[in-house]
Amino acid sequence: MIISNPMIVHCPKCGQKHQKMNLASGNTFGGIFWSDGSYIAPMLPDLPVFTRCAQCSQIFNSLKAESEEAAGFDEAQDLPEVEHLSREDIEEALDSGVFEDAGDEKLLRISLWQKMNRHPWKNEEPVPAPDDPGYHKNAEALIALLNGPDSESLIRKAELYRNLGKFDQCIATLQKISDSLVKTYKNQLEKACRSQKSGTICIS
Repeated sequence: MIISNPMIVHCPKCGQKHQKMNLASGNTFGGIFWSDGSYIAPMLPDLPVFTRCAQCSQIFNSLKAESEEAAGFDEAQDLPEVEHLSREDIEEALDSGVFEDAGDEKLLRISLWQKMNRHPWKNEEPVPAPDDPGYHKNAEALIALLNGPDSESLIRKAELYRNLGKFDQCIATLQKISDSLVKTYKNQLEKACRSQKSGTICIS
């Protein structure tokens, strides 16, 4: 992992500057991956997309906000950091209706889904997906947004169906995927689905 000078990100509402890690390169070697797309990788941190302004509390997309690379680390060291949103922050952002762009809504709903899932550690047995109205509502809304024919959308949609206990729809969605690059991922989802396991699994 190679870290460049931090990015300075401006809140679009009040102009408050924030610092954000800026990776020149990274990799996923030694990482742990889960079926909802979550991961922990020592050489590739999961950097925030949406964040809350430290000054005015506005929630905004840090990738769309005005930003520039700092001249050096000293320029950014006293600035508040761009941080991940909490589950409550994400729910607030979705309920506010501020993010009407489908791409923003999709990213927020993926983040909420991942935060609500329980992630088994390596060989631990998966815990059943939450039987919660809020979980189901978000999952159904996310399925509706994943309308592309690409492998990433189909894999994610199949996983959501599995989480909801809709195992037949999960299998039917997986069968639409022919991309050999996701074969291992697909096979592990199908195995969990045929065993009627709804919880997030560790991908090995």
